[in-house]
Amino acid sequence: MSTMQTAAEAGSASRLQRLIDEVAGFNILAVPEARSSGSALRATGRNGVIGWQVREALHRFDIVLHPPSAAGGMKAENSVGESAGWLDLRWLLIPRDFLARPDREPPATLLDPERSQRFTMQEATFRFGDGSDGFRSFGTGRTFPAFYGGGLRLLAAAVGNVIEGFGKFRGHEGNYTLCGEIDPERGFVGHGVVRILDSQGNLRTAADLPPMQTRQSPDPDATYLLFGAQTGPGQENSFSFGSDGQIRGANILTQLRLLRLGFAAGGSEGFRANDLRIGEPIGLEVGFGRGSEPGASQAGSALKPFLFEGVAKYTFSDASGREIGAVTTNVLEGRRFDVRLPAAPDEPALRFGFFGPIVLGTGCFAGAEGMFYGSSGSILKPPPAEHVITHFYVARLHDPDGRFRVAVGKGEGR
Repeated sequence: MSTMQTAAEAGSASRLQRLIDEVAGFNILAVPEARSSGSALRATGRNGVIGWQVREALHRFDIVLHPPSAAGGMKAENSVGESAGWLDLRWLLIPRDFLARPDREPPATLLDPERSQRFTMQEATFRFGDGSDGFRSFGTGRTFPAFYGGGLRLLAAAVGNVIEGFGKFRGHEGNYTLCGEIDPERGFVGHGVVRILDSQGNLRTAADLPPMQTRQSPDPDATYLLFGAQTGPGQENSFSFGSDGQIRGANILTQLRLLRLGFAAGGSEGFRANDLRIGEPIGLEVGFGRGSEPGASQAGSALKPFLFEGVAKYTFSDASGREIGAVTTNVLEGRRFDVRLPAAPDEPALRFGFFGPIVLGTGCFAGAEGMFYGSSGSILKPPPAEHVITHFYVARLHDPDGRFRVAVGKGEGR
């Protein structure tokens, strides 16, 4: 916040921040149901996989990031809970230049596990509890071949947009980002971070959720780090200019903070998510973002979201301010949607999802490999106007030795 900012402006920013944070944010872990013998789709008369159709169990999933420390670096608890619903998905590989829409079937495109390919989520229906609460969605993503431990693994990430809610989700809009691994025969195993607008307040609760019934992780080689980001004191976005003097994007500063998300489903209460729990500062983001298509409209709709990309460095510090590690990421695909907030209809509100690889780690992250992704909400005005934002950030790290993981209930930061 600028030292010249008035009390009235500060109050306005605080109010807008509360409106941006009126959301149901939660984690899910998706796993093909045990009775699913196979999900691969194949084109008639052609060898090879063109997509996947499967029902997946949605598990409660808790990520507790411990405060950074010189001794421990960065570590998190990852707790997999009971199944709390299911996901019916149909994903189809698509040509790189295909214009994906929910009402348009793509041409049959064969999977090549050795190169990155786009795919469309033609169906992605989330149902919670007994199935009466949930939403239908549409989105797109990309595969990422990765060589871990001398073997080829097929990672995948995608951004989905809510098309229609039902039960307690009726009338709500929102989006999510998925990241995990695809088994070419069985389907997707991985995490989703979901952000659903909830100005009505019927999806959230301030009450404690029932304890999870923890079980063994179906994704044991991965560790997930969840953290938040908001505009901090003295931080302002600024335009980034090219050598021709024209605006090419925006320089972005945010303060990284601890974040907890949780949900439960079932019983007489049905679906409910915790109110957002934003904790202490743990670092700084310095980033750059721009539109992916020069000259494209700045508007972002359900059928034509605004596409963006960018790079950012996330530096983590201990309680004394000493840097303990950093990661640099390359957001290859981002989707931004315009939002109308009922309590502030004239404000330029946005929601967005994004993903891309981690390209460099230093300090405690030296040698780290994985993906970075998230779901966010913002009121974004041209610099130097006030920027209000809350990011849900996730790093999915390849971590078979548990370097970034701590046993549930152990260590600092509980």
